[in-house]
Amino acid sequence: MKLSQFMTGNPVTLKENCTIKEAAELFTRHSIDGAPVLDEQGEICGIFTKTHLYRAIVNDYSHDMTVGRLMKRDVKTISLESSAESAWQLAQEQQVGRLPVKDGQGNLVAMVTRTNLVQAFEQKMLDTINRLSETTELYEELNAVINSSYDGIVVLDKQGKVVQVNNAFTKMGLSINETIYALAQKAIAKKDAVTKVHRLPSGKDLLLTANPVQRDNKSKVTKVVVNCRDITELNNLRREVEAGKELYEVYHTELETLRTKYLGHTLVCESPVMRNVLDLAVRVAKVDSTILILGESGVGKDVVTRLIHKASKRSGEPFIRVNCGAIPENLLESELFGYEPGAFTGASREGKPGLLELAHQGTLFLDEIAELPLALQVKLLNVIQEREVTRLGGIKAVEVDIRLIAATNQNLEDMVKKGKFRGDLYYRLNVVPITIPPLRERSSDIPALVIHFLRKFNEKYHLNKSIAADAMDYLTGYHWPGNVRELENLIERLMVINTHDVITAKDLPIVFLQSSQTVGKAAGNQSLSSEKELIAELYQRMRSTRKVAEVMGVNQSTVVRKMKKYNIKPD
Repeated sequence: MKLSQFMTGNPVTLKENCTIKEAAELFTRHSIDGAPVLDEQGEICGIFTKTHLYRAIVNDYSHDMTVGRLMKRDVKTISLESSAESAWQLAQEQQVGRLPVKDGQGNLVAMVTRTNLVQAFEQKMLDTINRLSETTELYEELNAVINSSYDGIVVLDKQGKVVQVNNAFTKMGLSINETIYALAQKAIAKKDAVTKVHRLPSGKDLLLTANPVQRDNKSKVTKVVVNCRDITELNNLRREVEAGKELYEVYHTELETLRTKYLGHTLVCESPVMRNVLDLAVRVAKVDSTILILGESGVGKDVVTRLIHKASKRSGEPFIRVNCGAIPENLLESELFGYEPGAFTGASREGKPGLLELAHQGTLFLDEIAELPLALQVKLLNVIQEREVTRLGGIKAVEVDIRLIAATNQNLEDMVKKGKFRGDLYYRLNVVPITIPPLRERSSDIPALVIHFLRKFNEKYHLNKSIAADAMDYLTGYHWPGNVRELENLIERLMVINTHDVITAKDLPIVFLQSSQTVGKAAGNQSLSSEKELIAELYQRMRSTRKVAEVMGVNQSTVVRKMKKYNIKPD
């Protein structure tokens, strides 16, 4: 430890002819208990301390007595470059509590006291204790790591003495025999890893690997770590895995089908507007209020509905989805409300419960609710109000406890005004409206959705495909009339029909290049390089300067001129 780390710089000094009263005042003013004394030439001639003041008081010396008469003379100084240990030894020899510190030019620059030295030694001791504690902790962690290994581990020093054996080695029933010693010595001699297969009397095969631990720039081997692995067990495991591979493929396909059917889909969103939709959906899932989900086709109304069901207290009960526009009107009533035996020609003799009954204690999702016939709207309204269902041909009402969620891509309010949808039912459904914005209004979701669908179809079709930045730019700028469903279908098509692993802008349908929004974005993007490359790419795909001009929003003569400028030759 250097003195500069803990000494007191710019020390207060006394003159040899200074009185003890002046010295006492100086000590009080600077809160010190000693100071070096300088002669007329500015050289250190002694040290005056509070002990000398006490002596003057006890002996009733005059306050005007000079410090030169009482100070300790023949004081040794110490160099600024000296260590704390040297300072302590000199202070002990001189029997002083402080030492003046001089620099290389002999100038007084500081004072170092025993208190300074004690504090320095205490800090050094604390540092040593901390390092020892850290070393102990690392040693314990290393032991824990070694003992947690599935493989047997033996550590030997360079003389072949066993330093450590882990639990796995002991559990294997192994002993440290000549094979291990010989392998360790061979690793020391080669200064490199040595591997050997060793067969036990029990018939098990062990893979032994000896690794030398080298220090001092790999010139000295200090330890050897021998790793013992039971490869017989590994071979058995490999055979079991291979035997079950075909069964795994079958189970994997079945599980994927079940996961899609019962667990729903992953909801991907990055945009603030969709996060707000998600937050609202999770909040209303906790209560049983009727929900009306609004949005264009393909925006993900079904996904949000399943999310609400999963997050609700009814998540363990049935989730029944009814597409009101997909079932013929003459069958929809019996599907929803069920029927009694013989209710109509062709009815089952046992009768049949309707979907409203089957959804008891669960969630009923009425998709495309705007397609529900007016006659059935009256019956549905009665179910919502009375919480009971009467089957076709029946007279007894059955109580039902359902959470109702409806969805539509149409403007129900306008339909009410035109008499195409019942107003009382609309107000019953529109308790908590949730509007899902179209994909074109949340373009920040598109990259996340693209990555999600890439992962989905890579896993489904055992592919490893990705998308280039230029293609992502076009996808992000497209207006997506079919919303998320259109995006998903496009990604699947691109992954299936293209043979290369990276999907680029050249793989996209022409409609993407005909969008002025995406072309403008791509043209300004440095990842597409230059105007020359853009024109060349468009011409290669369209084979017509007129079509290229339409896509770029310029005159055909401009395209022809630029093609000549960039030496792009028509085929």
